[in-house]
Amino acid sequence: MIAEQDMDRVLAVLKIIWMALLGSLAVYWIVGQVVAPGLKSELSAEAFRMLRIALYALGFATLIAAGYVRRLILAAGGPAQARPSSMPQKYSSAVIASLAMSESVGIYGLVLYLLGKNAMDLYLLVGIAAAAVFYFRPRKDELLDLCQSGS
Repeated sequence: MIAEQDMDRVLAVLKIIWMALLGSLAVYWIVGQVVAPGLKSELSAEAFRMLRIALYALGFATLIAAGYVRRLILAAGGPAQARPSSMPQKYSSAVIASLAMSESVGIYGLVLYLLGKNAMDLYLLVGIAAAAVFYFRPRKDELLDLCQSGS
């Protein structure tokens, strides 16, 4: 069994990473508001429309993949090979991967806003990314369940 102190340490690091990623979503929004008015896009309307469709589709696929990747990492090795001491590292990897994938959706919104000046793209995709980052946040009960099922 993993010591409570070790689990708290892992969760503290994961929460710092989680808060940093949430903060970076706010930075994307601020950067869009400050930088976008001065940028001029060279994309044609048709090219931007295709890029917009592609990035929305990629964002949707990324969010679905984030859930699958998280489950895949947590299931890797199976319970027969699981060592309780490796569970916090496995959980950390799963959380960080899903958070990073969710974060990328906010970047898609920033790119679309900088290229097309449509504020709705920025607000919508950064908002969806924030909701996904919140959904995939590190949780103590998940880590406890994972450690107990692996022992």
